[in-house]
Amino acid sequence: MTVPFHDFGGDGPLVHFAHANGFPPATYRPFIATLTDRYHVIGLPARPLWPGSRPEEISGWHPMAEDLIRALDGLKARGIFGVGHSMGGVLTLWAAIQRSDLFRAVVLIDPVILPPHYLWVARAMRRLGLVYRHSLIWRTLRRRRTWPDRKACFRYFREKPFFARWPDESLWAYVEAGTRERPEGGVELVYSPEWEARIFALIPTDVWRAVPRLRTPALVVRGAHSGTFRPQAMARMQRLLPGARYCVVPDAGHMVPLERPVETGAIVRAFLGEFA
Repeated sequence: MTVPFHDFGGDGPLVHFAHANGFPPATYRPFIATLTDRYHVIGLPARPLWPGSRPEEISGWHPMAEDLIRALDGLKARGIFGVGHSMGGVLTLWAAIQRSDLFRAVVLIDPVILPPHYLWVARAMRRLGLVYRHSLIWRTLRRRRTWPDRKACFRYFREKPFFARWPDESLWAYVEAGTRERPEGGVELVYSPEWEARIFALIPTDVWRAVPRLRTPALVVRGAHSGTFRPQAMARMQRLLPGARYCVVPDAGHMVPLERPVETGAIVRAFLGEFA
């Protein structure tokens, strides 16, 4: 299937941005806006956002990295910048390892690279068929999906602790990108909870084998309060990939480019500027 890129616009060298699980590309508009005066930014919607896609069609995240490679090949893109957040950070990492000709530099923002003992637990839960009992997954499947309108949706999310650090601009960008109008009235989530839960259930347990194979210049960014890319994971990554740059954004969690879009954008701009 050919899926169009989301085009954020801008002038200059091409940047591909890969989004997190559950958050369509346009959610990141405030963060991307810090880049578009120097760069042309595009973002491929991941497979959960493709029309007619089904969660059971994948058994891991690797096919989504292959989707990205195929899409960039379709543009005949070479030597671009790759920026990815969360799931998108892992997909960008794998794509850059498999096809280093595509990227001149990459930025991995709070990638889903868990400490090894967390991954051991994830593997054990899969073997025992218990993965869908994980609280993150069953809460995702039970999340609210519809609202009377986008203002009601915004108010609903504004009260949730997960969004406490998000400025209103980021939250509105999510509400606008993450919902669509229903034929019968109201709005509903664009990114289905079934797909979101499936992605969580398939969190990659082989990603540490990939880390030392990255040869593309890289910046790795972590939110200081991230519970996903934890301090011990970043420390291990620094040992395995000593040539990369590392940065911690204060007063930010896993959703760092949405919580601190201006600060994160400044960090990314400074790094990309060395290679532009």
